[in-house]
Amino acid sequence: MTTTLDQATAAALNLRLQACLADSDYQDDLHGLHVCRLALDALEQGNYGVAAILIDPQGEVIAQSENRVFSCVTHNKVDYARGSVSYSSRAHAEMLLIDQLEEGFLPYAPEQLTMLVTLEPCPMCTARLLLSGIGSVRYIANDPEGGMLRHVDKLPPAWTNLAQLQNHYHAHVSAPVRQLATDIGVANLTALRAQLVQQIRP
Repeated sequence: MTTTLDQATAAALNLRLQACLADSDYQDDLHGLHVCRLALDALEQGNYGVAAILIDPQGEVIAQSENRVFSCVTHNKVDYARGSVSYSSRAHAEMLLIDQLEEGFLPYAPEQLTMLVTLEPCPMCTARLLLSGIGSVRYIANDPEGGMLRHVDKLPPAWTNLAQLQNHYHAHVSAPVRQLATDIGVANLTALRAQLVQQIRP
């Protein structure tokens, strides 16, 4: 059974996104709104409300991805199973972008790239990011319950050494964009977590 976002919540988030304008005083606001749109798409399709983009040294978006944990992902394309949920534990937005990078689809060395993600990466994504070689990771919203990026200093020594090769920081976004990313990230979370447990232990 697919967990769907109620129409009132979806409509309210869409209205806020449409009304939110990029503030030129904040260098990540324009990209922040773009990645929030992707995160809301993921949420409306029954996934977690998280999305990520990769940005090249010129500041251009070269790849994007949404959370697809409850969608069937094949070769980075989405195929929806009719009437049922197809579960993939690896289909976090960050992981799908790293897959593209490691499979040679992007014409840049990892250290030249910046990942911008709506929500602070979880422990699984943090580990994969540290191993990816991506130069910088910016996240818009904190995840106080599941985020790991702010706690890399608590990892074992080999991992903290890797963390020193990568820049981690809050994206430079305006308060409305940060709040929007936060609200998209927590929307429908209780139902999604229950669905995850059901997928793992049916």
